[in-house]
Amino acid sequence: MKHAALPAAALVAMALLAPAAHAQSGLYSQVTLTSDYRYQGVSSSQNRPVVQGVLHHFRPDGWYAGVFATEVDYGYAQSPSYELDVYGGKTLKLDGKTDLKLQALASVFPDDRTPGPTLNFVQGGVSLIRREGPLTLTGLATYVPEGSYGAGQVWRVEGGADYALGRGVTLKALAGHQASGRRPDRTYWSFGAELRWKHLIFGTTYQDTDLTPRECGFTPKICRPAVTGAVTAVLPLILFPERRR
Repeated sequence: MKHAALPAAALVAMALLAPAAHAQSGLYSQVTLTSDYRYQGVSSSQNRPVVQGVLHHFRPDGWYAGVFATEVDYGYAQSPSYELDVYGGKTLKLDGKTDLKLQALASVFPDDRTPGPTLNFVQGGVSLIRREGPLTLTGLATYVPEGSYGAGQVWRVEGGADYALGRGVTLKALAGHQASGRRPDRTYWSFGAELRWKHLIFGTTYQDTDLTPRECGFTPKICRPAVTGAVTAVLPLILFPERRR
């Protein structure tokens, strides 16, 4: 059950989904096929491909909300087959280059039949995003009062950097550390690249963690370093008409 105790959604990834600020509210959505659902360097799909999707609602006053859905497989008979992450929060613009994002998230596994404590959990977080030309720097801190399957309190700090090379190519790097009350602590890191072409995003990422095979529940294949690939289709942006006062 070690791997089933993973928090499943990337808070910053959800917060960054919306396009540049609009004077109107709207919906942003995308669908992704990824070769392996990895979170913090560990596979949540037994190294198999999964389909993921997100629907993100944004408002001109900075409030936002959405839902992220993904297939999962934790490798045992009662494992859930999918996960839903419902989130909401507020973006505060500190200046023209810096955003502060506050967010709450609930991860649920509707078809879970795992005996014992629930896999569901709630999470709060704050992220700071700084843009300097082609470079975007992100810092993140999250807190879970009671982690998945009785993991206790879970704290996480994470830093990331994206560098836009031009012509739709972006280099990406990330590193973080998670401390858990009743689970092994972990450090994880990744780096990769994305290519954006029209409404498609092609990505490849190398991911790794310092967890040992024993700390992965004696399932070493889910903790080994891996190179993953993903194709994302960005669906048309929907803007809602402005309300007249």
